[in-house]
Amino acid sequence: MGCGWLRSLLYLTLGALHLPFAVATTSAVDRLQEAKQALEYVSRVESSKCGGGTEETLTLAFNHTAWITYTDPAIRTANYLSKVLVMDDNTLNRFDDAMFYSFVRNNVHGDTLIFGSAIALEPGLYDEYARYCPYAHKKQDSVVAFDIAVKYNYLTDSTEWYHGVGVRDFSNASVQIDTVTFNFSDPSRKDVPIRQPIARYEDGRWTYPYYDCGGGNIWMVTYSAPILAVDSNNATVFKGVATIDIELTNIDINQCDVHANDRTGALDVFRGTHNCQPTTQCEPLIGEGFQRGAYECACEDGYYFPNTSATTRAYSGYDIETFIDLNNESNIAPRFQCLLCPRGCDTCVDATPCLYPYNVALRVVVLLIIAFIVAGCAVVAIFIHKNRNEMVIKTASPLFLHLMCLGAVIMCCHGFVLYGEPSDVSCTLEIWPFHCGFSIMYGALILKTWRISVIFSVGSMKRISLPDKALLHRLVPIIVVVVVYLSCWTAIEPPRAVTITASNSLKFFQCGPTWWMFAIYGAEALLLLFGVYLCFTVRKAPAHFNESKHITWSTYNAIILGTFVLILNQLIAVSAGPDIVYVLQMAELQALVTITMTLIFAPKVWALWKGIDAQEERGTAVQQATTITGRVKLTLPSVSQPEQRSVGVQVMPDDVYIGIEESPRAKKSVNGSKKSAKVVPL
Repeated sequence: MGCGWLRSLLYLTLGALHLPFAVATTSAVDRLQEAKQALEYVSRVESSKCGGGTEETLTLAFNHTAWITYTDPAIRTANYLSKVLVMDDNTLNRFDDAMFYSFVRNNVHGDTLIFGSAIALEPGLYDEYARYCPYAHKKQDSVVAFDIAVKYNYLTDSTEWYHGVGVRDFSNASVQIDTVTFNFSDPSRKDVPIRQPIARYEDGRWTYPYYDCGGGNIWMVTYSAPILAVDSNNATVFKGVATIDIELTNIDINQCDVHANDRTGALDVFRGTHNCQPTTQCEPLIGEGFQRGAYECACEDGYYFPNTSATTRAYSGYDIETFIDLNNESNIAPRFQCLLCPRGCDTCVDATPCLYPYNVALRVVVLLIIAFIVAGCAVVAIFIHKNRNEMVIKTASPLFLHLMCLGAVIMCCHGFVLYGEPSDVSCTLEIWPFHCGFSIMYGALILKTWRISVIFSVGSMKRISLPDKALLHRLVPIIVVVVVYLSCWTAIEPPRAVTITASNSLKFFQCGPTWWMFAIYGAEALLLLFGVYLCFTVRKAPAHFNESKHITWSTYNAIILGTFVLILNQLIAVSAGPDIVYVLQMAELQALVTITMTLIFAPKVWALWKGIDAQEERGTAVQQATTITGRVKLTLPSVSQPEQRSVGVQVMPDDVYIGIEESPRAKKSVNGSKKSAKVVPL
């Protein structure tokens, strides 16, 4: 509502469609486009000179739920005047101008969004004027009241706030009968029934927003409550309206997208009409009022504002809307964009890197060390093959020595896979060479130890057949179990690269731990503990070149030093950076591969280099030369030896068995048993 000659009732629209947004056939894209057109119209109206009397009806629907509480003054005023009409034969002549102005001024007073209020009457209700419409509105810190009907005919069909209500059918309006006792001493004025129509919120009507040109130069929206009466036929008829004007000037237009936790508002029709680019996100500006462009386009997470020295690191919505008005909207694409943050940054303010820089020189050195270990294993394998018939190699089973070399090489491939930056793919690949190689290398080593334990744990003379083929039958299931476990791990929950923050706040990627990893490490630890037990059982077992002692040292080293490096990698390296992680992974290979290979093969190389045979190595008699495979040298002493127990194990086709035969002379001996040793082919 506002002054007739002071206002241009400019109703916001969808353009030529003349359809509210409630129409179901309007798509979301069309709705946004229409809302943008309405905002452009808002901008044009505010920037142009307007004149009174212009009534362009342009429709736009709003959600008025947030404004329902402000309609109560208009509804109460309308219902009060309806009661008076019922009691005074459809006239309001009991009031004077001052009383009417008191009604509308009272509706405006207060710190609310209500900007103005009016009472517009049908002709004949107030005999003082043919048309009468007292109106009051806020002006600075005061309220101004006047009759807008003096220079403005509100009775025309184009007056939305009046005619839009008057054309409604109120035959089904609520009618209430009250009982009033005016005077207890007068029976005719006691318990008098009064029938009166009651206007409710649903009976009123909201206008579309309009610009009060000349009457305050503000945007507003009007709610009109009908003033109802009862005619001679007891029908409910329209007699005027009581209105309130909601000031939109101080209500922000939120053009940003709707989020799940946002509170709904009357102007949500404009949500999603911003022009922020894909790398930015819309943030509404508070207190900007009813105007287009009241938002900022801040950079999304992962992007930063190009002007890093700017005080406000966001694009102004006003600048964006102005650019679109002056240029083609398609030209905005390369503009008002944020720049991508450096890799690894969740958020950033400039191009400062967030990822830990790799020390390429250090990583290359580590890679060369791993390559040197692989080459060393290959040389050892060639050396074993070349000297496979030498006693020092033959007694240690060349096949299992080759398997240890193979397992060591496969484990070293774990270092090659992790040379670059860890990814989901590399984290999945690296578990295969490490654990498969471990099962081959240490499976072979522990089975060799197990054979020694079996040989020297027999309690009587017994032929034990434990060739390499029999040990292979025990090694294969170990490898199969590991392969099946790794397959399930890869298929069900493959390792993933996770982001770790180092002590200097830089980030790097590392293969994340899972219960699958801890489970297989636990199984490998149990395997090594079993090896420790076997080493304890064979600690006093004699053997060529004392190989059981070296196997014991290797197992102890793997479980102690290997576990220490693994724990150190998990606890310390995660905050020290990716290069330290890679160095510790190389150190783990050194503990599990290099040291073990050195302990097992260095004594054999030394023995061959010096030409030391088994007899010289141990410095004992032939009858005590039982090796880990049960071999003895063929030269036996010619003198009788005390009774002894020997065992033999068939490892190679030409293995020999140490048998013990009791001599006839010994049988006749009374003082003691005498036996002579004899080498018997197996």
